[in-house]
Amino acid sequence: MSDASSTTDPVAATAAIGSAVHEVHWRDALPWWILFRAAGMAFSPTVLLLAALGGMATWAGWAMLGSLTGPVATLDLPASAATVVSPRALPNASALLTALPAPLSDAGRLLTAPFHPAVTLSQATAATARILWFVLAWSLFGTAITRHAAVTMIGEESPGFLGGLRYGISRWPSSFNSVAFVLLGIAVLALPGAGLGVVMRADWGLAVAGVLWPLVLLGALVLAILVIGLVAGWPLMVAAVGVERGDSFQAISTAFSYLYQRPLQYAFYGVVAGVVFVPALFAAGLFADSTTSLAVWAASFGMGHARTVGLLETAAATITDSSHAAPFGLRAILFWQDCIETLLGSFAWGYFWAIVTAAYMLLRRDVDGTELDEVVLDELPGEAAA
Repeated sequence: MSDASSTTDPVAATAAIGSAVHEVHWRDALPWWILFRAAGMAFSPTVLLLAALGGMATWAGWAMLGSLTGPVATLDLPASAATVVSPRALPNASALLTALPAPLSDAGRLLTAPFHPAVTLSQATAATARILWFVLAWSLFGTAITRHAAVTMIGEESPGFLGGLRYGISRWPSSFNSVAFVLLGIAVLALPGAGLGVVMRADWGLAVAGVLWPLVLLGALVLAILVIGLVAGWPLMVAAVGVERGDSFQAISTAFSYLYQRPLQYAFYGVVAGVVFVPALFAAGLFADSTTSLAVWAASFGMGHARTVGLLETAAATITDSSHAAPFGLRAILFWQDCIETLLGSFAWGYFWAIVTAAYMLLRRDVDGTELDEVVLDELPGEAAA
């Protein structure tokens, strides 16, 4: 007996196959692709200007603090002290810092200096003052950049330079206080250890501490969670304020939640950002060098070969020795060249905060299931920065 339902109809089969093919939504298949979009935003004039202002504010504040508190000396610990601080079975953090490039190594020493057992009071004060100023400066400009990046990524009208700056000015207390509240909690939790340290000044107190040290280590584990969460999660706190218009407590809660619930995703986004940063920085440098070189090249047609070579030699001597005699016009040209270099130096900061915004939105999607195109645009009535 023949079954009519089993008869193969070529037309129907073709239609069935065609109906099974759907459009591929790359945003759903590869959501982390928005990291590349965020990298592109780092080239926008708004991000570059905000990053340049943040960099200049950081430099000015550190220069002022350097004259007041003095430089942060590098800690050179004896081998015995390093053994107590770091177990031999694990890599010493100080040794890892020395293996990093100079900027990262200096930043690592600055961040770890206030929490090092062998730090002096002056070193801790100098390092803490610089860290707080850094957090203050980027609480304003970082919040402005994350706001601009978040609104732009969802296709809404960009707030622009002034709009982003106004947002940063109005919301920076939320970003800064999120760090201040965590630091306050760290200080409170460290008080019992400080009290035990007073007892440890005597030999009998040291014996008591040896017996109670497992309890101290348990308390220190909580401190480690807070300190690591603060250092690694602070960018997410700033992004939370920029994306959600959140207050300080919301920023702390979301940052710690995303960091400790999705550490591998956070690390993966960081690796992708690092890989993309190399060609992005090369492209920024190429545009900067091409701009300055082509400006001189175009002017050389009118100046002539002899005049051009003479000015280039004078410029090189002036750069090497600032006291070298040079015409006002040449010094003005060198000033504008320095402005271009400043923008290039600020590109890294703009790139960092744009990438952080994308990483925050990805982690929010991973943890809370929130769509990538959801950004709080309007401020609620009576809402104020915490």
